[in-house]
Amino acid sequence: MKIKLNSILTLIVAAVFLTSCSSDDDAAPDTQKPTISITEPHNDEEIAPGGEMHFEAVFTDNVELASYKIEIHDDFDDYTHAQLKSSHDLNPWNFEQVFQIPAGQKRFEAVHHIDIPTLVNGQAINEGTYHVGIYLTDTSGNEETAFLTIHIEEDHGDEDHDH
Repeated sequence: MKIKLNSILTLIVAAVFLTSCSSDDDAAPDTQKPTISITEPHNDEEIAPGGEMHFEAVFTDNVELASYKIEIHDDFDDYTHAQLKSSHDLNPWNFEQVFQIPAGQKRFEAVHHIDIPTLVNGQAINEGTYHVGIYLTDTSGNEETAFLTIHIEEDHGDEDHDH
């Protein structure tokens, strides 16, 4: 009986040892950042309040993609992010949304139509320069970012052009 118990214990210990030593442990860690290729919008594209921003990008990774975030915020302080004297007069629009990428994807095409509001908190949004930031993360936590500028403003026709 004692021999049988020792044999069973030996088998259990061997099974635990063998399952804990998988070949995945020997793989080098993934340190390569994913890549972002933005097709739309174009840098300095103009979009009217009440319109929509068409977003299209291709994301790739050498192992597996995890998620991405689209963030849009105003650039009314030229990146200084300092408190403006007339900040109480500003009514900028901000957008932020995180999207999960289906498991197992090394390449993913993201397409979104993001509505640009005309009002925020019951008041017209401020027209001007806005930044679009894309944050892409893979399953190992590596992150890549890409930024571009859009202009949210009404089409004022040719009133400012010389003929």
